Amino acid sequence: MKKLILFATGLMALTLFSGNVAAQEAQKDGTHNKESMQVVMRFELKVLPESVALLKQSFDACKAEVLAKEPGCLDYSLFQSYNDSTLFCITETWVTKEDHNRHMKLEHTQKHLAETRGIRDPSFQSTSSYMYWVCPEVNEIR
Repeated sequence: MKKLILFATGLMALTLFSGNVAAQEAQKDGTHNKESMQVVMRFELKVLPESVALLKQSFDACKAEVLAKEPGCLDYSLFQSYNDSTLFCITETWVTKEDHNRHMKLEHTQKHLAETRGIRDPSFQSTSSYMYWVCPEVNEIR
């Protein structure tokens, strides 16, 4: 029994080590470049009080088009603050940066941007917006 436990432990260690080496090798040879990684974005924005309904309506219309026509979109969400009804957070996740670039050129996106132009509170400066590059293959190895 003791030999079986030692064998299983050794096999698990070898598997974990091999996966870690594979991830390191992939990073060294450049197979995980930014072009092949998912893009995760979070944007914080504050709108003028009279523009809250407009932002929500325009975003919902755009989101319906995104989900129906853009398979490269993994997440496209709008969240409204409980404490401040004019404060919003938009999160997006795209399979690749190219999917996001394509999204920005589509008619429904351009329409949303045009409809919401000029509705932001000019005094607000976000301190928590970001963009991450995520490599799912490396995460799966672990």
